[in-house]
Amino acid sequence: MKFNNLFKPITINRLAIKNRIVMPAMALFFTDNYTFSNPYKEFYRERANGGVGLMFIGPVAIDKVGSTPHMLGLFEEDHIKPFKQFNKELHSLTDVKVGIQLMHQGRYANGKLTGMTPIAPSPIPSPLTRETPREMTQSDIEEVKDSFTKSALWAKEAGFDYIELIAGGGYLIGEFLSPLTNHRTDEYGGSIEKRMRFGLEVIRKVRKAIGEDVCMGIRVSGHDYLEGGNTNVESSLFCVEAEKAGVNAINVTGGWHETNIPQVSSDVPPGAFLYLARNIKEKVGIPVFASNRLGDPVLAEKALRAGASDMICWGRPLIADPELPLKVKNGRLKEIVPCIACNQGCLDAIFLKNQVSCTVNPNVGLEGKRVLSDALTKKRIFVAGGGPAGMEFAVNASRQGHDVTLYEMSDTLGGQVNLIEAIPGKEAYSGVVKSLENRLEVYGVTVKLKTVLTAEMVEKKRPDLLVVATGAQPAKLNIFGIDQPKVVSAWDLLNGTVSEIGNQVVVIGGGATGCETALMIAKLDIPSADTFRFLSFQSAESPDNLKHMLYRSGRKITVLEMAPHMASNMGATTRWALIKSLKLLSVDLRAKTKIIRIEENGVVIESKHGEELLLSDTIVIATGSRSVNSLAQEVKDLEIEVITIGDAKQPRKISDAIFEGFDEAYKL
Repeated sequence: MKFNNLFKPITINRLAIKNRIVMPAMALFFTDNYTFSNPYKEFYRERANGGVGLMFIGPVAIDKVGSTPHMLGLFEEDHIKPFKQFNKELHSLTDVKVGIQLMHQGRYANGKLTGMTPIAPSPIPSPLTRETPREMTQSDIEEVKDSFTKSALWAKEAGFDYIELIAGGGYLIGEFLSPLTNHRTDEYGGSIEKRMRFGLEVIRKVRKAIGEDVCMGIRVSGHDYLEGGNTNVESSLFCVEAEKAGVNAINVTGGWHETNIPQVSSDVPPGAFLYLARNIKEKVGIPVFASNRLGDPVLAEKALRAGASDMICWGRPLIADPELPLKVKNGRLKEIVPCIACNQGCLDAIFLKNQVSCTVNPNVGLEGKRVLSDALTKKRIFVAGGGPAGMEFAVNASRQGHDVTLYEMSDTLGGQVNLIEAIPGKEAYSGVVKSLENRLEVYGVTVKLKTVLTAEMVEKKRPDLLVVATGAQPAKLNIFGIDQPKVVSAWDLLNGTVSEIGNQVVVIGGGATGCETALMIAKLDIPSADTFRFLSFQSAESPDNLKHMLYRSGRKITVLEMAPHMASNMGATTRWALIKSLKLLSVDLRAKTKIIRIEENGVVIESKHGEELLLSDTIVIATGSRSVNSLAQEVKDLEIEVITIGDAKQPRKISDAIFEGFDEAYKL
């Protein structure tokens, strides 16, 4: 496909932008005192060099009460200088346009971190912080408007090309807009016209202060996705008025952070929320940006071609691959590292107040510190195992000029990632394997499939370095009756080895693997997305029947877990969506449950209710894994350097495997 629309220039107000790719503001938590630290500069510098057209730094706090120390700040004069120096550098070395997003968190602010009681339109507790904000007085309202204006003026002084005010996501301006968080009875509450007043006053005041020449926009939620909250209708009304008030573009995202509708996780279909931007674009006369799950360049190009939006936001895709725009433009599609929407290193980290990292990009937060260079001494390297750790090592060792041969015992690469992609909503994980396969080819790694690397082969060929990345196997349980034919491993179910599944299924192990395997089983009888779309489009079934078909698994499925909580080894931003899906499909989730034994007709368990027999004709074991690393022991007397990485070293997450693969290659 030709990406003509994606790389077509656009002018917003008086700002000429070289392409239609936007990197939106994203929390990174690279500071703990509001400062624009060196890790931020290195992070943004790498993305600027990667070819993005418009790049937003932020979110940036306009005051202390509406922020946390982990955010960047522009509310003191001392904050200006580092931004100004950085913008001057980028403008002299690149043609990227640099924006800033100004934020007030409202009731989402964390008083425990700021030492100040959060403020909001009304004293309604935040479900994220569990704190109750103080209702803003008229004096507070004027002070916040002044803070937005002062920060905008300082942003202009710092050389930013574009100033964006965040008016969505559940933050302060959005809180004034929503009837759920705005219960005021004065001129700022009540009707939609009154609820819009605060946001529009901020826009007008900022516009008047910075002048007509500076590009200014807003980021809005296209739909709150909260019962009783604003829909795309109310959001569109606000955008129409915001255009009149002086904004030059509208950046549309999805719902609030507290919604129970998944927004950016892997189970959200790519482009699912594009309609939000399209609906707003139909009502305004200024450029509109689309966001959320649009990282596939082909999808992005089609969205622009269809006129659904004027620009495309690539947030996490540019965390995963800073060079994504250049790779697309120059036809280097095989080298793309795709975002898999796992949320592990980004959103999950932010909720834990940790710095952002990335499952598929082990250098996030370390930009400028771990730069691969040509090897001074070329080594002949054997890699045993074609999972993510072995593949990542092989790619980056070969990039440095080493002679790398990778051995994989099966007929496919990918290791356990091939199991993950069998889970509904995790199809994007296949992109990890495909990307690594492509890069193995691009960087000249010799790959030998269906070949077990043995100690005898190592002794005969004597490489300079042996990397053991042979992964893991399912852990064995010591339970009476475990050897019955109806007992199968989750791995065998996911890889298709087990072809028959009964109607009464018990999954032993309620971690991520067990819960996701239960979801896969529950969805076996659910219509595919294409089937559902066809039946719905053709009105072949009533809406009630279609809904019934979506939630009917056709099996009785029970998941057992000894720990107090299900899927406790998952990140917060993906765990809740998984649990919600399992409950919608009537999967019985039983925590704090002990397995006593397996009998011919079922599983005997013990809980607070005593002993109970769960009838079952299929029992799935999903209780962890153990390392496979015997090769390292078998060659220990050969005086050959050996490195063990990934699950062969210790079973962990895919992010750990990829990080270790890169890190050990970097150390060569």
